[in-house]
Amino acid sequence: RRFGTRRFGTVSTAAPVDRSVMARVRAANVRGAGERSVVVRLLVLVSSLVAAHAVLDQGAGGTLLRVGVYVGIPAGHLFSHLTRERTGLLTKAAIAVAMLMAVTQFVQALTGIQGDASAVQMPLAELFLWTLLLHSWDVPTRRDLSFSLVASLVLVGVAGTLSVSLGFAVTLLAWMLPAFSALVLMHRSELSDLPTPGGPGAPAPVRRPGRALASAAGVLGLILVMAAVVFSLLPAAGGVRTFTFPMQLSGNAAVPVPGGLVNPSLGANATPAGDGLTAPGTPGGRATFGYFGFATELDTGVRGRPDDSLVMRVRAAAPDFWRGQSFDAYDGRTWTSTDNRPLPQRGSMPIDLPGFGAVDTPDTERFVQTYYVVRPGPNIIFAASSPAQLYFPDDPVYVLPDGAMRSGVLLDKGAIYTVVSNRPRHTAEKLQAVRFGPSDGLFRSQRQRYTQLPAALPQRVRDLAAQLTEGMPSTFDKVRSIENWLGANVAYSLDIPELPEGVDAVDHFLFDEKVGFCEQIGSSLVVLLRAAGVPARLTVGYTSGTRNPLTGLYEVKASDAHAWAEVWIPTAGWVSFDPTAEVPLAGETATRRRAAEGSLSFLSGKLPALPDGLVAGLQITAAALGALTVAAGAVWLLRRRQAHAAAPWVDRWMVSFERAGARRGRPRAPTESARAYVDALGLGEDPRWLEVVDIVEREAFGGGVGPPEREVAERAVGELKRRAQEPARSGAR
Repeated sequence: RRFGTRRFGTVSTAAPVDRSVMARVRAANVRGAGERSVVVRLLVLVSSLVAAHAVLDQGAGGTLLRVGVYVGIPAGHLFSHLTRERTGLLTKAAIAVAMLMAVTQFVQALTGIQGDASAVQMPLAELFLWTLLLHSWDVPTRRDLSFSLVASLVLVGVAGTLSVSLGFAVTLLAWMLPAFSALVLMHRSELSDLPTPGGPGAPAPVRRPGRALASAAGVLGLILVMAAVVFSLLPAAGGVRTFTFPMQLSGNAAVPVPGGLVNPSLGANATPAGDGLTAPGTPGGRATFGYFGFATELDTGVRGRPDDSLVMRVRAAAPDFWRGQSFDAYDGRTWTSTDNRPLPQRGSMPIDLPGFGAVDTPDTERFVQTYYVVRPGPNIIFAASSPAQLYFPDDPVYVLPDGAMRSGVLLDKGAIYTVVSNRPRHTAEKLQAVRFGPSDGLFRSQRQRYTQLPAALPQRVRDLAAQLTEGMPSTFDKVRSIENWLGANVAYSLDIPELPEGVDAVDHFLFDEKVGFCEQIGSSLVVLLRAAGVPARLTVGYTSGTRNPLTGLYEVKASDAHAWAEVWIPTAGWVSFDPTAEVPLAGETATRRRAAEGSLSFLSGKLPALPDGLVAGLQITAAALGALTVAAGAVWLLRRRQAHAAAPWVDRWMVSFERAGARRGRPRAPTESARAYVDALGLGEDPRWLEVVDIVEREAFGGGVGPPEREVAERAVGELKRRAQEPARSGAR
């Protein structure tokens, strides 16, 4: 009846239905029952704050958004709790207006992006933050709180995408605990709202907190196992990227001399400025993570190595040398570079690089590297060999004739840049096949520069070079011959004495000391090759570092600073060689197929070293405990089976009946008899179950029953179990 209809001879009237727009809006926004559990609200609030903090910690958001998150989200949840029984139309209208403003701000941010897809990440993350913040002011019901959990999950995913360190694991755990607890409590609350089996008068189901905790722990364990399986199947991170090329600067302090080299970590006295291109460092001594090779000269007589401080992370598909710069002039002790003329490079992203020293070869690969600076260091832009494009958020950058790159600003913590290299896929077979010809691809002046040796170089160094390379058909064979000799006759050590005055560093290392680190070994390889007529130069940078399989990034420490030889091979260009670093040739590098590869070795390397005797004792103890656990479990299982077999048939039947009833969602109360439990399950009207109850009672209190009657009761329980396992069929039968 709407306005009035005649039914059974009477006229019934009703108020006219309001069809106005506001009435329809009110009807569409009718709220359900408000969530009264303060614990659930607090858990959702903590999850939301942790997720928002994870994104803000990655650099997203300004001061206004940060204050809004840390103050507005708790205030919004409190307001939602206090007004959970109201309609909230004005609140929804205000949220809609604010959300429209946030979307407008996001669109404006997109219009300022020019060709850099990675720049979308931060505005998008801020839009997600605004969404979570505004939604927190309208979470009256359990469904709204569930949406907040989903929104916080999205933010955690965004933070995980932006994060490059294992510190995110702590944040993830801090989010999982309250979020998972809130889901468990919500689920239990929903179960309590369901009608009780057996009707309104039936006793309430028995609550067993221990079983609930065990179920929650089991689900969490299953999630962790599934996550480990998925992680083992995921492809390795750091592959070729065609969409995002991250770049950012945490500061914009300009280098004092444009195109010059500055290394603040070396101190004021360690970075000479006499060449007019090198700016002095910061006052004070050399930092423990500063490498003395990142300067305009490298003194092989300087002793001491940087510590294990983390200086940067690199996202790449394979390991490589992260090249910094090279030296070509050697005076018997010190290496310098004879051509430091910086060439400024400008343009929109990406910046195309001139490719000094690169050789045009069809067998190349597009090798993308993204560098995340952790410690302030030199303004050197590191890159794998043959860099072709640079994504760097400052203009200009400077390229030197040896292919080294420098920025016009200091690279502080938080700086990010991406390099795309056209890396030749060199292999030993290809390089060995290159024979000497009438031209090796170098100008005469270049050949003279890269074969220069001091006039006072001892003759025994030249004789050794001739002996090791005599009869070698290719440059590659000469390099390998010298590397093999160095591997067999000299030793790598960080603990070596001072270099005596007036001696040639290479001669002293090869024939007298025979112990040194990378500067001595790399210099010896270059000098011996030059003595054999092979163009070579000394290069400094970093080895690949240690790959973290949990993040997919190579973690480069200060102690990974390295010096190695670059050798000119006709038709191949400059190729890196070093007998001490395990960095394979580009064509021989096996790209990781799975993200989890190397996880066990990485984690074992992070564990503290234990004495051998303690390790053996722990292994024996673990094996003994495992054997005792297995034996105790076998004895317990055997005794349980024996006790079950020895129990009366009616007791065994009641155990099976209780389990079947529990699967239907109604555990048996301790005071319920078999007949009362049958009624509670809604089976009391079934004639078959009346017969079963009669059989059980006669077995328990009468003279007993025979095997045929017992079989009837067992079949009934079996059928009850099968019905309980059918998700589409529920309720009383």
